[in-house]
Amino acid sequence: MKNKIGFFLVLLAAFAFTTCKKDAKNVSNLDFFTQVQVDFYINLDLPLYADLNFANGYVYEKNYGYKTRGVIVYNTGFTGPDQFVAFDRSCPYKVDSSCSYVSVDSSTLYFRCGQYNGVGGKFNPCCNSKFVASNGSQMSGPADRPLHAYYVSVLGRQLHITNTPQQ
Repeated sequence: MKNKIGFFLVLLAAFAFTTCKKDAKNVSNLDFFTQVQVDFYINLDLPLYADLNFANGYVYEKNYGYKTRGVIVYNTGFTGPDQFVAFDRSCPYKVDSSCSYVSVDSSTLYFRCGQYNGVGGKFNPCCNSKFVASNGSQMSGPADRPLHAYYVSVLGRQLHITNTPQQ
């Protein structure tokens, strides 16, 4: 009986040590920066947000997201619940770097790590990671995870962007 208990304890210990290893690729979308409160509305009838009424249209909502770098709200051109997406502007590669801003590429088809100097200005790359605009997944560059996504609810002609799912 003692042999069975000893064997069971050794087996249990071996199992515990093999399952506690963190897989570098097994990371969640939330673990590269501290959770921040995001909760705002966009009225699609306001001229400020007119670009969101068209496929590949986008706006930057400043003062939200990690380190208040902003949130990108983007019209994917799809219909239904996937028409609008919202992502934090912090690049997941080196999230605390001062240049870690994600911007919409001039083609409006993907996002990339870096910033433009003013309207129509030159692009200054940071890590040069690129992300799919419609879902935030990583396309190229050193980033190994997608952009941090926020929830978007469509309420008539308003969008509600938040970090918690809405009922």
